[in-house]
Amino acid sequence: MAIFDLIRKQDHQAVVFCSDPETGLRAIIAIHDTSLGPALGGCRMKSYATEQDALVDVLNLSRAMTYKASAAGLNLGGGKSVVMLDHPSQKTPALLKAFAERIALLKGTYIGAGDVGSNTDDLKIMHQYCPHIVGLSKEDGGLGDSAILTSLGVFMGLKAAVAERLGQESMQGIRVAVQGAGKVGYHLVGHLLEAGCHVLISDPNDAAVQHIKDAYPAVEMCPGEALYEKEVDIFSPNAIGGLLTQEVARFLKAKIVAGGANNPLGDELVGTILHQRNILYAPDFVINAGGLMMVAAEIQHVTFEQAEAQVRGIYDKTREVFEYAKSHQMLPWNAAQAIAMHRIENARKQKAQGSAARETAVSR
Repeated sequence: MAIFDLIRKQDHQAVVFCSDPETGLRAIIAIHDTSLGPALGGCRMKSYATEQDALVDVLNLSRAMTYKASAAGLNLGGGKSVVMLDHPSQKTPALLKAFAERIALLKGTYIGAGDVGSNTDDLKIMHQYCPHIVGLSKEDGGLGDSAILTSLGVFMGLKAAVAERLGQESMQGIRVAVQGAGKVGYHLVGHLLEAGCHVLISDPNDAAVQHIKDAYPAVEMCPGEALYEKEVDIFSPNAIGGLLTQEVARFLKAKIVAGGANNPLGDELVGTILHQRNILYAPDFVINAGGLMMVAAEIQHVTFEQAEAQVRGIYDKTREVFEYAKSHQMLPWNAAQAIAMHRIENARKQKAQGSAARETAVSR
């Protein structure tokens, strides 16, 4: 599909392609919607098989950020950026500087944060050359690693899904298959074990799995795709997006799908298959919004404790989505999207009314 066809398909406001021959920088910044405020989204730094793959990824992720910010009640829009790396060693201070300088050209329309492949050390370097970077460490004036509150929000979403699907508030004895042993998965496992869950963990990175096993010996390690075949109450995707394909959805042995991964469903039909099999899907952009709330709190200069209190509210927001879905006979993902779009459309109407009023005043 042609570039502009891809952009029009998801109604993006702007897509910026960045290049720097000296450092080899190849990056894309996607701004999906700024009706509610500046577009906030992480800076993803990784290798891609093709430039087309990178473009599709940044377009999908930025759109999800629009829904995430709106559903979370934040006055922020949706954006995302990707830096295409040929090799991890290509991520040098010089490349980070070049990328930050290009974000700065957007004058705050896009605000960058941490994501896959970028950390607080990277953000510290970038912040030296661009003020529109958040997600800094506590030592550098931020609130710390956003994975901490992302995982808490996911846990609250899991609790809401258990209450909805299984009719119980307690997580004691709930079997959870956690896919992904990264930072979010690591912290999520801690919440689950503390709540009395039985946890299975899988990740292609053996060292990451062992890190969790060392910290939490009670975790059951599960190799590769065998995790899909385990009979569990919750399957929790916390790795890269798109891993839940139609084939996986047809044989998945779980009652709930809920996790921290962005866009975990391979396509929209996957959500339909899960619904037909009576598997409750907790929309990803609702329950994984904790990190976004945390960096939004950093922008607003509020405390970590205030951000944490807001993230715990994801439980109620998730229950509201389930109620809306039932009352409107919709899938939960569509219900969450409808709720998010309602705020965005109201903001657009208010802006249009304001513009019309200003034009009327000028004409007089």
